[in-house]
Order: sequence, then structure tokens, then C-alpha cells
Amino acid sequence: MPPLKSLQVFLCAARHHSFKRAAEELFVTQAAISQQIRLLENYFDTPLFIRENKQTRLNAQGQRLFPYIENAFEQIELGVNAVSGEPNASELKVSALHSLTSLILIPRINDFQEKNSDVCVQFIPNNHLDSFMLHNVDIAIRRGLGDYDGLESRKLIDDEIILVASPLLPGVDSQDPATILALTLLEDTSSDIQEAIDDCCVTFGFVKADLNTCLRTTDALPIIQNVLAGQGIAFVSRALVNKNIQSGQLLNLLDYAFDSPRTLYLVAPPQHFNWPKVKRFEQWAQKLFSSEP
Repeated sequence: MPPLKSLQVFLCAARHHSFKRAAEELFVTQAAISQQIRLLENYFDTPLFIRENKQTRLNAQGQRLFPYIENAFEQIELGVNAVSGEPNASELKVSALHSLTSLILIPRINDFQEKNSDVCVQFIPNNHLDSFMLHNVDIAIRRGLGDYDGLESRKLIDDEIILVASPLLPGVDSQDPATILALTLLEDTSSDIQEAIDDCCVTFGFVKADLNTCLRTTDALPIIQNVLAGQGIAFVSRALVNKNIQSGQLLNLLDYAFDSPRTLYLVAPPQHFNWPKVKRFEQWAQKLFSSEP
């Protein structure tokens, strides 16, 4: 068998498509990553990666090996957890979307920690479901359909997409849909947001090609920050901006709402939900989101 360390490095580098990012995750030098990959390639007597200027990706042999190594490490994690039970009971690592972490979780986490002073919460802002073992993640919050292979999903809230703007933005007091939709749009390119934009244009008889888009991104955080600053209108998840609407910082324009098929889920390997620290966080998160109007 090749060295276990080399296989772990291979898995990490393959997931990130980058030796540099693998080095950052594993807290070693990039040279150490390259050395471990060379050991593995020497063992198999064949290259496993295609090395390019700005990216490193698996070649055909690497792609053939990857699912076996990924599955093997997942099985190791299951076995370790089955024997050891809850690891690091005093530390809870939560992976969540950048927008959710910044707008909801961090501003409210004091409430959780006041009731759970024995648990230190560490947030890992991330928009991807990375390996729970490699990152030592205890629980993740993701926005989607809840269908993640090998993981259990528990819904936090039903969500909808709404059209919002700051009252500071000139023209938002208009009752004319055409006037509102002609304002500067900060556009989230996520699939359900695009569905909402299509639906809104059809509902109000507006031509989508006439939208005045000045920014496009898949990250809701900069969009919401710029909308709060009066830079434009945006279609956003209601769950992310409820408090801003309640406080009057944002307006729900045209009273428009689109029922989204995607919503927020707690996601983790099934056994994680049995850990006391995860149970306590789940109870807190369920209460947090159920209190949202």
C-alpha cells in the first residue's frame, strides 16, 4: 500500500484543483504537497495530475483513483466516530455560506454561547460541501434541495425570493412595476434567483433583456451589502434579509415573492446528529429560524 499521508494529500489536492490550496488546508508547504504527490506517482509509476500554470487537475489515471480514495477516507471517518463517539466536545465547527455566516449566524451567536458556555463555536465560511473529515467540520448549513449523497439533511426553514431595495435608493417609492424594474439591478446568478427574475418579469409584463444589471455574482453577501448602501435593487432570499426588512433598512418592492424550491438545511453525516454539541446547535438553529417571520 502507498503511504496513507500521500493518499490524504492526493485527495485534498484533487478536491481543490490546487497544490497551493491543499497546502493551506493541511498546514504544510506547497513543496511538501508536491513531494507527497511525487511519492504516490512513483508508487503507481504514472502521473496522476495535469500541471498547468494556474491550476492542477486530475488526469485520466487520477480520476480513476479518486473515487476509491474518497470513499476510503469517508469509511475511516465513520469507523473512528463509531468507536470514539463525539470528538472535541468543547469545540463546534460549523461550515456555512459566507452570506449566512456574516448576516445571521455571527450577529446572533452570542445567544447560543450564553446558553452553551462550554462550547466554543468556530465558523468556516464556505459555499461548498467539503469533506467533513478533512476539515473536521461538525455540522454545515447549506441552501439547496437537501439531497446530498451520504449526508443527512434537516430543513431549517421554508424560503422565498423577494425583490428588495434600500429606502435611500431614488425611485423606490414608485408604484409602477416598469419603473421599479428599470432601476439598477445587482444580480445573483444562482439558479433559483434566476427563476424568480424570470417569474417577476412575466408577472409584471417586463422584458428581461431590459433589466439594468450592473453586477453579477453567486455570492449574496456583496449584493445585500450594496443594496443596503442604496446601490440598486436585488432579488434575495427572504431568510437573509428579514431583520433588515423589519428594521426598515430594506423594502420588499412590489410585495413580490417567489416560492423557492431551495432552502436552508442542516447537513452532516448521520452520526453527527447524535453528538450532544450538534444536538444543542440544531435546537438553537431551529429556534432561530422558526422565530423569523
